[in-house]
Amino acid sequence: MSKSLIIIVEDDAIIAELLAFNLENEGYLTKRYPDGQRLFSDLHHFEAVELFILDIMLPGDDGFEICAKLKKMPEYKYIPVLMLTARGAESDKVRGLQTGADDYLTKPFGMRELMARVQTLLRRYRQLLQAAGGQVNEQTEELPVSDRPAQHDQSSQLTAGNLTLDDARHRVFKGGREIDMTHREYELLKYLMLHRGVAYSRDDLLNRVWGYEYSGETRTVDVHIRQLRRKIEEDDANPVFIETVRGRGYRFADF
Repeated sequence: MSKSLIIIVEDDAIIAELLAFNLENEGYLTKRYPDGQRLFSDLHHFEAVELFILDIMLPGDDGFEICAKLKKMPEYKYIPVLMLTARGAESDKVRGLQTGADDYLTKPFGMRELMARVQTLLRRYRQLLQAAGGQVNEQTEELPVSDRPAQHDQSSQLTAGNLTLDDARHRVFKGGREIDMTHREYELLKYLMLHRGVAYSRDDLLNRVWGYEYSGETRTVDVHIRQLRRKIEEDDANPVFIETVRGRGYRFADF
């Protein structure tokens, strides 16, 4: 397998150099940019980006704005984004997840933790690529899409009421209308639907969907659950699909 290209957007030259040094020692390729403007002017030169590491506090567009722009570009919609923040405010973390970021780290952080998260994000992305036959890119987005989930591969579909998760095409439909989701929202919904009726703690979901322990950052699960409810429930204040289990966590209703 060719080396993964990781793009770092960090205006602190010392931090950027430290990140690149450690990543390259682990066998990754890196490109560094001090701001979003130079990133986007150069982005068309790359064909195999597998991860973006974005600082939040940047000159010009901040990390939130860069992430949002990347997620609107079909060729980068599914590329994982790891955000770095010097601020520990929950609002920053929530905003990062809402713009489509897959993970975040609060400075200062240890390089071992960074590498663990990088490895997990890359593993998840490669699994997604493998499941999609290597076609998770701009060409995939341009394929003809019907108004309803494909009917020829029902074995890959999970249904509950008027909600359908079509895993073969990595799409979710509600009443025949496609719902746009981030990769992490999709994976969380898929896991819950596969294990409907089973109550999971937040730590369980972090370990099984995110792939490693978040050292108590269980608020991450709450944010994603809230976003999912807004997208799939008729009334997210009175959810039907994703239930809160007091003293435990969450479960998908056993339809």
